Amino acid sequence: MPKMKLTALSVARLTPPESGQVDYFDTVLPAFGVRLSHAGTRSYFVMTRVGGKVARLTIGKAKARDDSPGLTLAEARKRAGELTEQAGIGHDPRQIKKAEKQVNEEKAANTFRVAAERFMRQHVEPRLAASTKMDYKWALFGQDTAAWANKPVDSITRADVRRALDATIERGSPAGANKLLAYLSKFFNWCAERDLLEVPPTIRIKPPSPKSVGERTLNHAEVADVWAAFEAEGGLFCDLFKLLLLTGQRRTETAGMRLSEISDLDGEKPVWEIPGNRTKNSRPHAVPLSPQVVAIIKGRPIVGDLGFLLTTTGTTGTSGYSNAKERVDAWIAKRREEAGEQPMPRWTLHDLRRTMVTMMNEHVGIAPHVVEACVNHVSGMAKAGVAGVYNKALYMDDRRRALEAWAAYLDGIISPKDTTNVVKLRQ
Repeated sequence: MPKMKLTALSVARLTPPESGQVDYFDTVLPAFGVRLSHAGTRSYFVMTRVGGKVARLTIGKAKARDDSPGLTLAEARKRAGELTEQAGIGHDPRQIKKAEKQVNEEKAANTFRVAAERFMRQHVEPRLAASTKMDYKWALFGQDTAAWANKPVDSITRADVRRALDATIERGSPAGANKLLAYLSKFFNWCAERDLLEVPPTIRIKPPSPKSVGERTLNHAEVADVWAAFEAEGGLFCDLFKLLLLTGQRRTETAGMRLSEISDLDGEKPVWEIPGNRTKNSRPHAVPLSPQVVAIIKGRPIVGDLGFLLTTTGTTGTSGYSNAKERVDAWIAKRREEAGEQPMPRWTLHDLRRTMVTMMNEHVGIAPHVVEACVNHVSGMAKAGVAGVYNKALYMDDRRRALEAWAAYLDGIISPKDTTNVVKLRQ
C-alpha cells in the first residue's frame, strides 16, 4: 500500500500493475486514496469506521482527462471528507447511497410521460367525454410538452411551463395557451395528491391570454345573420349548426347524434337521450325535442348501419367544422359588406350555446335552474337544494316547455313578423 502526495498529474501518470490492483494512499488527506487496476481504471476511495468496523468506501472513478467523465482530485477529497463525517455521526454512507439510488430510480420511473399515461388511465379515460380526452392528449403528449417526456415529473419547473405556454401563443393560439395551462394544472395537481411531486409548477401562473372571446354572446341581428348563413351553407353543416343553436348542446355531443338515442320521434314527447359516455360531465342527459328540431332530424338521411344522423362516413359523427364555419363567416361578411353594415365580430360555434342560455334567461324568461338543466349544467343554483340529486329526468316537463318556447322565440328572430306570437315564459 504505497503512500504518495496525490496530484492530478501523479494520478494520471500512475502505471497499471500487470495483474490485480494497487491502492495508493494520499499523504495530504489520511485514509484517502486511489485504486489502480491492471486495466488502467482509477477509482477514489476512503477508509473509515462504520459501526465500529473499518470499511472501504468507494467515492467514484477518477477523471482521466479534462473532457472525460469522473471526479477531479479536489472533488474526490471533498467527498471523502463528507463520507467520513457521515460515518463519524453514526450514519452508514453505503446505506445513504443506496437510499439515494432508490430515490433516483423512482424519479426516473416517474417521468412526465409515465405519470401522464397513468393520469390518463386513472382519471381521464374512465370519467371524461371523448372530446375532453382528446384535449388532455393534446396537452400532455403534444408538441409543446414533448421535451418533458423523459424528465422526472418533479423536475418540471414553472419556467418550463411558461415556455410551453409561450410556444402555443407564438403559433397564434392565445386561447390554446389558456387551455393548455388549465389541463396541465389539473395534471400536476393530481401528481401532487399522489406525492409524485411536492409543489405543482403551475401554481400562481395566470392564464396568459384574456378570455374575451369566451364571453361572446350574439345579439338578435347576429343570430338572424348566422341562421341565414346556415341556410346558405345547406346540407349536413346547416342542420348541425341549427341544432347547436336550437338545443344548446355541445358540438361533439350533437355531431355524434344517433337515431337509437332518439325516442318518440313521431309522438307527443320526442326526446334525445345522450349517454353519459358522450357528455362532458359523464352524466346521461335527456333533451326534449321541439318541433323545429324534430323536422331537422326527420330530414336527415341515415348513412351506414350505425345510425349516425350527422355523418359523411357512416362510422363516426361528422368533423371538419372549421371549413364550414369559414364558409359561414365569409357569407356573413359578404352580405354585410354589400349592405353597407359593420363586419360581424369574431364568434365561435360554442357561442351559439352561450347565446341560447343568455336569451332564454333574459328574453324568453326561463328560470335559471331550468336553463341549466336544459344544457346539462350542474352548477350554481342547480348544485344546491333539489338539484343536488340531479338526474337526466329532472325538470323534464319544464325543460320541454322551455326548449319549445326558445325555438318559437328563435323563429321570431329569424322571421320578425312572427314575434307577436311568442309567449314569454316564467318558470
